[in-house]
Amino acid sequence: MKDKKILVVDDAAFIRNLVKTTLQRLNISKVQDAEHGRDALAMLIKSSDYDLIISDFHMPEMDGMQLLKAVREDNRLKSIPFLMLTSDVSQDVVKEAISAGVNDYITKPFKPEPFIKKVEKLIKG
Repeated sequence: MKDKKILVVDDAAFIRNLVKTTLQRLNISKVQDAEHGRDALAMLIKSSDYDLIISDFHMPEMDGMQLLKAVREDNRLKSIPFLMLTSDVSQDVVKEAISAGVNDYITKPFKPEPFIKKVEKLIKG
């Protein structure tokens, strides 16, 4: 897991830091972050060698759904696993994310153990 590269996208710095700290438990140290989807997409276009994208659903500039759709429409990026973080547990949000190609989602606040299991599953493919 040490050589895996992950992009964390969330407008809340404390959530980005929480995710990074949790990923350190898996010995993942190559973690980059962005405040919103627009910055994340620019980073992905610049370098498509990420092993996982972990993104919040609700963000300014470009939300997680818009980022997910942009990633899935780009041939260089579309195979990168995508884990959606959301505090919105409505069925409509979940259905929309699934139809847009999200690999998995987890609700906030999250417990470290289920989060780690989802990350491991997505990285190992």
